Amino acid sequence: MKENIVIISGAGISTNAGVDNFCSFSGTGLSSQSLFHSSAYCILERAAQLHSQLLTIFTSASTSGPTSLDSLMEAWAQRGRIRRHYTQNIDCRSDRLPSLSQRTIMLHGRVDTLRCSIRPQHTFRVTAESFSHLINDRCPLCEDEQKQRELEGNRRRSTGSLRSNVLLYGECNPEEPEIVAAFNDDLHRPVDAVIIAGTRLAIDDLRNFVGKLYEKAKSDNRKCLIVWVNRESPKIKNDFEIDHVFLGDCDEFTLAMAA
Repeated sequence: MKENIVIISGAGISTNAGVDNFCSFSGTGLSSQSLFHSSAYCILERAAQLHSQLLTIFTSASTSGPTSLDSLMEAWAQRGRIRRHYTQNIDCRSDRLPSLSQRTIMLHGRVDTLRCSIRPQHTFRVTAESFSHLINDRCPLCEDEQKQRELEGNRRRSTGSLRSNVLLYGECNPEEPEIVAAFNDDLHRPVDAVIIAGTRLAIDDLRNFVGKLYEKAKSDNRKCLIVWVNRESPKIKNDFEIDHVFLGDCDEFTLAMAA
C-alpha cells in the first residue's frame, strides 16, 4: 500500500459532480483560451461572458455532492497517505473535504474569491448569490485606505475594482510563491506515488514537476509509482515513465481500486 501520495487533478474529477470544464462551454463564440483570458477585462461584453461562465461553475459546484473519487481522496487524507493535492480546478469543491483541503494547493485560483485589480493582496470571499452583485464593484479596502489617507492629509491614490480571483490566461499568478514553496518541499521529501487524475497535464511547470519527482525517487533508489487516470491517453514524450494508465472515468477508477 502506497503512502506519501501526490495527486494532481484537473477538471475531469469534477464533471461527475455536474461541474463543466472550460472546454465544454458553448454559445459564446469564443474558444476557452479566449474566454478565460485576462484581455476579457478590456471589453465589457467579454468580461460579462467571463463572469457568466464563472458563475455557472460556482453555482454548479456549490450545489454538488462528493464524487466517489472525492470520498476516496478524503479517506486517504484522513489516514495520512496524501502528501499533497495540487488541483487545477477553481471550483473549491475540495473545501468540503476537511482532511483533503488541508493538503490541497489550488494552482489556478478560486471562483469563490474576488481580488482587487490594483492591489491583489485585497481579497474577498463571496457566495454564488453575491458574486454577481460584487464583481466589478470598487474595492472596499482601497476605499478604506483612501479615507485614512485623507484624514492624514496624504494624496489620493487609485481605487481598484473587484475581479475574479481565478487565474486567467495572460496574467501572473499571485499565489506563485506558495506554489513554488510546496513544489520544493515535496521535492525534498519521499514521494511513493503520483496520481494524475482528470487532466492532460498540458502545463509545462506541472509536467516538469512530476518529472523531477520521478528523477528524485530514482536518485534515492526508490520507486515512485506514476498513475494516469483520464479518458484520454497520455501525450507525454520522455518526461517520465507512467506505470499504470487507466483510460476512463475518474469514478470508474475508484471502483477499480475497490475491486
